[in-house]
Amino acid sequence: MIKAVFFDLDDTLCNSDAAWDIAIKETFQLLRKHEPDVLEAAIIKAWRAVHQKLFQQLDAGNGSMAELRDERFHRLFQELSLPIGKIVEDLSVIEALHAYHVGIVTNGACDDYTDSQFSKVQHLGLNKRIKSLTISDEVGVRKPHIKVFQVACERAGVLPKDAMFVGNSIQNDIVGANRAGMKTVFIDRKSEVLIPKTADEQPDYAVTNLPDILPCLACQQK
Repeated sequence: MIKAVFFDLDDTLCNSDAAWDIAIKETFQLLRKHEPDVLEAAIIKAWRAVHQKLFQQLDAGNGSMAELRDERFHRLFQELSLPIGKIVEDLSVIEALHAYHVGIVTNGACDDYTDSQFSKVQHLGLNKRIKSLTISDEVGVRKPHIKVFQVACERAGVLPKDAMFVGNSIQNDIVGANRAGMKTVFIDRKSEVLIPKTADEQPDYAVTNLPDILPCLACQQK
């Protein structure tokens, strides 16, 4: 019986990557995917306006570069009159899992630097909705190493067979969680044809959005 549900962070719960990790063009495409009514010209205009204001503050000695990085997307959403909550796909799914231990298992930094995974969870308000956060840097190895998943299960006080992992990467999430002995759900937002090359690459379930994991859990409880 499933007692714990763990989520990958980037591109599973959080639909935005650190701005400097991707090209500006890809950032705008991602935003328009979720907000198709917002014209690309409007995004570019808002982006330039936000950056101009932020760098004027920076040049005047008000704030740091780290603070600028943290602030730019918040201001961009405000400039476009979009709710900040759009960064996270659907927190109601996590809230519906109140009977389970809900945790996040992610690769990345665990310090309090502005764009670390720890800070991202804090800024998105996910820390108030989960019971555990396991980050690769603190464990000493990265997903798909099974130790990361084992540590997450130990913190939850559950056996891997009683845990489900939800992620968007076959190699990092599904392979690692399968090898650890967890049930696995692959978030396939690109609607790609999944052709596993090995048994480790085969998820127990494949869904296209977060709400669809609820029926998967129901199947496991029968």
